Amino acid sequence: MQTYQLLKNIRNLLFIFVSMGIIVTGMESPLAASNREIRSVRDSSFKSFIKQVNQNYGKQYASHVEELFHVLLKEEKLDPSEAGPHFIEFDVLKMRETVGTYQTAIIKDGNMMSVRDNCKISFTPRERCNIYIFKIETTGKIFPLFPKKEFSQQTNSLSPNLTYFVPPMKKWLPFDKGYGKEVIILSAFLKGNYDIERLMKYFNAFSTENLPANNEKAKPVKEIPIISKGIVGFNKSEERKLRLPFDELTTFTATEYIWKDSKFVKTLWYKRK
Repeated sequence: MQTYQLLKNIRNLLFIFVSMGIIVTGMESPLAASNREIRSVRDSSFKSFIKQVNQNYGKQYASHVEELFHVLLKEEKLDPSEAGPHFIEFDVLKMRETVGTYQTAIIKDGNMMSVRDNCKISFTPRERCNIYIFKIETTGKIFPLFPKKEFSQQTNSLSPNLTYFVPPMKKWLPFDKGYGKEVIILSAFLKGNYDIERLMKYFNAFSTENLPANNEKAKPVKEIPIISKGIVGFNKSEERKLRLPFDELTTFTATEYIWKDSKFVKTLWYKRK
């Protein structure tokens, strides 16, 4: 218990130093970048994205996609006791088999991914919270990843200081054929979010079989909005073990984000080829 409290105090000091460093140097903080992205979802590029989703999947589906973005970015009524700082690890990893061996790496923004790659999501909350993860495919379709029994038996809320993987154990998510931009969005809430859970049920139940014949061939969208919320800094964290097929093990150094308020939203984007 004393060790955990010491680590928490160290993290709080780190939060203060990061904030002071931003002020002293005059550099743009991740929070400032987040605010710029919030404004961008109201501009023409966001409207163009929703229009293309409408063309691919219909007006009702597009309205739910638009609602998801607004829920993730809207300001929440904050309890002063929840002001933070808070901490969470989040990484998306890729694996490729080459000549009988497995190569792994952390996926970074803008990386190129192919059908030869597989991925796995890793996250470690530092306090009890609710986490929701979505993948937005190249056509603008929303694919819930967590919580989802198909990929993990874990449910919200999550215990602190435990590392979770989607999918768990030695399973990995394959990439289907396609080209264009895709994103994975992880959002963390200190309390459960009814709107997010309602939208997840809708996207899980959606079927393209009900679409008109001219909507059967969905086309890649030109852009997918990149959003973030509440992030004030990040750093390298602990070394984590990663399970590969045939029970092989490897390691990676996790990325820990510092966030404030009651909500954390981080988007990782990559290109499909």
